[in-house]
Formats: sequence, structure tokens, C-alpha cells
Amino acid sequence: MSIPHRFDILVCPHPSLSPCRFGKGETVSTTKTGVATEPQPESDGLHPVSPSMLLPERCGDFELYLAQNGSMVLYAVRGELFSEEHRERLADRGVDRLYVKSVEKEHFDNYVREHLDDILADESIPVQERANVWLDATSVLARKAFDRTFPKSLNNVRFSRIRKILRQSMSFFSRPEVLRHLAVFTGQGREQYHHGIGVMVLAAGVMNTLVRDDADHLVSVCSGAILHDVGKLTLPENLFDRHEDDLTPEELEQAHSHPVLGVSRCASVQLPQEALHCILFHHEREDGSGFPSQALGSVLPLHAKVVGLCDEYENLTREKPWRKAFTPFEALSHIKAEKDRFDPDLIKRLILVLSRAEIM
Repeated sequence: MSIPHRFDILVCPHPSLSPCRFGKGETVSTTKTGVATEPQPESDGLHPVSPSMLLPERCGDFELYLAQNGSMVLYAVRGELFSEEHRERLADRGVDRLYVKSVEKEHFDNYVREHLDDILADESIPVQERANVWLDATSVLARKAFDRTFPKSLNNVRFSRIRKILRQSMSFFSRPEVLRHLAVFTGQGREQYHHGIGVMVLAAGVMNTLVRDDADHLVSVCSGAILHDVGKLTLPENLFDRHEDDLTPEELEQAHSHPVLGVSRCASVQLPQEALHCILFHHEREDGSGFPSQALGSVLPLHAKVVGLCDEYENLTREKPWRKAFTPFEALSHIKAEKDRFDPDLIKRLILVLSRAEIM
């Protein structure tokens, strides 16, 4: 199948204030002199995507647009079969962004999730770009699972999608440079699901030093890591905007109930046992000083202790309303100062993971 040379398409300026039509009836604004203005993708209802996503012998249920000479032109029609020549031609021309309509963004997200295995395994795509694609795809699912406006924001369909995307990603997470890039991305987000993804990325790194040949177990633990704070959705949002020392006894009791509430919120979802452990036990500590049950480390599942440690580290390195974010070194120093509360072997493994990723 030959590729239309859409780089040769010219958009004729319209000599009026009305939009200039192009491609399949799409429009771009023009100036009074009829010269096309610089495209504004977001205001024009377009979303930027990477040309690297045009996998050979694949097609998507969306149209792709290209910024050319100050205008947006149609580059690929819906259902068009992509080829290696597509990517090569775009790379030769220095094109690093294509655009999809915002109304078709969900179709693009579905395309990425469907082919995520191939994208993450494609060594021709820079690691940073693959990490960003993975984060975008995961964030879409996690955002829906943490949607406060729906009492049942997490259901079996959404959980199965999260579990699938994690299964596709396990080998990708074993690379230190992936953790380095994802740590930067996740640290920039302020929503609860950003924290969940950040904890999951760290937990995957630590778990990979403990278990390498049990994909089901790793996926189950990582699922629980993402969802570990889902119980907070049941409580007032501003409850967690203050330091524990500033809460009343009643408010503190509420805050400490979120692990149990998390398990209750997931009651109708077929979560694996490991995921439930991570939700229920991530605030328990080795010396029995945690909550909700003050269990000792000797009775806690190892994977739950991994998620608890990664949760502590990720929280410390994340800015809070009452303090600035700790540096990785400061966070680890704080954790080591409370070594009785955390498994010392797991602390060493977390340090090893962070060191390999050149985060500290």
C-alpha cells in the first residue's frame, strides 16, 4: 500500500476572517490577510501524540493530523494501515508530533493499550518516550479508578484493564533507566492516583530484587500498590491536607481507617489476595506501631511491607501542604532513622534500586 505524500499538501489561505477549510472538512483560523495562523492544538480540539506510536502493520480507529506551514492538515485517515515508511518519512522531516482529535483521544488510548507490549519492546523508540507512553496509558485507567464522583469508580472491568497493562509492563520495569524516567513523571502529579502509580513503580523495582520468575505475583502486588490508598476516596478530601499532629482525635481515627475502607470499597472487585494485603497492611510497621491493627512485622506479608516502605518513601519525596518535598537522600535518611519500623533488608533493596536508577 503506497503512502500518500501528505507533506506536499498545501493549505490554501481563505481571504476572509472565516476559518480556512482543509483535509476532510477540518478548519484552521486565518488572519485578516488570509495567512494561516500558528495552530493551537489544545484550543483547536487536538491532542499531541508521538509518531513512534505508528506501529508497522497496525491501524487505528482515529484520524491523524500534521502541523504544516502554520496549519493542521490531515495526515492519516481512520483505519489506515501504518508502515515503517510512515515513521521514517516523519523522522526524516524532523516531525516529532502528530495530533488526534480530542473526541477521538479515547480511541487512541485504546490503540496504545492494545499494542503496549509492542511499544514497550520497540528499541527504536527512546526509553523516555516509552516510559511516558506507559505513564499516559496507566494514568488514564488509574484516574478513573480514583474518581470521587462515582461510588463504584473501581469495578472488575477497570481492574482487569489495570492488571493487563501491568502484565504488559513487568519486563520493562526491570530496567533502571525506566524507573529514573518514571520517577520524574510521577513526581510531578498532585492527584492521588499519581501517588499510587509512583508507589507501584518503586514497589516493582524492589519486588524484582526478590521475585523474578512469578509474573502473576508481581502483577498482583503492583495492582495493590496502585490501589493502596483507594480507601481515602470514602473520606473528606481535605482530611489529608493537614499533618496528623493537627488533626483532632476523631479526625485521626478517620484517617487511620482508610486501609479498612479501601478493602471494603474493593469488596465487589475480584482483587487477588496480594493486592488486598497491600491495601490493608501498607501502614503497618515492623515494631507494631502502625495501623489499623498494630500488627508486628513477623506476621505481615513481605509484599505488603514492600508497598508500605515504598509508600513512605514516595510520600516523603512528594510535596505536602505543610512541608516541601524531601530529596531522595533526605527521605532515605528519615527512613533509616526509624529503622525499627521498617524491614532493614527491604531498606537496603530500595537503596539498591534507587542507586541503579541514579535517583540518589
